[in-house]
Amino acid sequence: MHPMLNILTSFAAGAAAMYWLDSAVSRRHAGGLFVSESRLGDQVQAQIGKLVSHPDAIKVSVDGGLVRVSGLVLASELDRLLSQLTHLPGVHKVHNALSPVQDAARFEEMRAGQLQGEFGAGGA
Repeated sequence: MHPMLNILTSFAAGAAAMYWLDSAVSRRHAGGLFVSESRLGDQVQAQIGKLVSHPDAIKVSVDGGLVRVSGLVLASELDRLLSQLTHLPGVHKVHNALSPVQDAARFEEMRAGQLQGEFGAGGA
C-alpha cells in the first residue's frame, strides 16, 4: 500500500473512533448521570456525614460538577474523604480548600468560638 494511503486510512479510523467514543460518552451523561446542583450538594453532605467525625465543620458549594469543600477536617480523614467524593455520580472535580487538623480538640475550640460570637457579643 502507498504510505500516504496508510496515513489517510489511519487518520480516518482515528477520527471515526473519536466520534463514536464522544457520542457514547455524551449518551451516558444524557442517560441519567446529570444531577442538579442542589441534589448533588445534598449527596455530598450526606457522604461527608458518613466519612468524617465532624461533618458540621465542612462547608460545601457546587457549581456544575465542581464541588468545593472548605473548613476543617481531621488530617487522618482527609485523603479518604476526597477520594470518596470524587467517585460520587455527578462530581467531575473536587476543589479541596479544607484545612487539616491533627487534634480533635480544635473542633471544640471552633464551636466554643462560634457560640461566644452568637451569644457573647449581644450584651449592653
